[in-house]
Amino acid sequence: MKYLLAGLGLLWAATLLGCPAENFQNKVPATQQEINLIVNNTALTPEDRRIQLEALGLTDSAINAFLSSQQLGNQFGGDPRSAYNKVANSEFTQLTPDEVQIYGSQASAADPNQLSVNLTDSEAQAIVDFFHDLNISSKDALSAWLGTTGNTPPSTIPTGVLRALFVDFDPKLLLPNLP
Repeated sequence: MKYLLAGLGLLWAATLLGCPAENFQNKVPATQQEINLIVNNTALTPEDRRIQLEALGLTDSAINAFLSSQQLGNQFGGDPRSAYNKVANSEFTQLTPDEVQIYGSQASAADPNQLSVNLTDSEAQAIVDFFHDLNISSKDALSAWLGTTGNTPPSTIPTGVLRALFVDFDPKLLLPNLP
């Protein structure tokens, strides 16, 4: 009986005190309406869209799916500055497919007489996979690999793009146009 009364007393105290407050703001998933407002906002750059969707708690893969129709935002993001920094700092294995596309477009705009690179999503992904698979991080490493007899890039990478874009092109030409 004593234990029964003690148990009832504890139950009654818990009822009066209630449960601790929870931070539901972090527990409620983003609504489709919130996501659509960001995805369809033409005033935002693809990278700005990624940042705002990430703030809603979406994963990178989910963001890629929501931005699948928007080139330069649908493959893990990036911007001209991040692409330049990774190339200039010999971090080729850190490039995202979006950064490869951005870098190709920016390089072509900076040197239109020598370059005309407009990579598709799958071509940019193939370049990223190539750098990862062979652990090629720098201009020198890529040049050495391309100079080795018998080495040929996969057919999913447009002919000559690796050398033209990542060996022959001077990334410093991009500096005047970087944010």
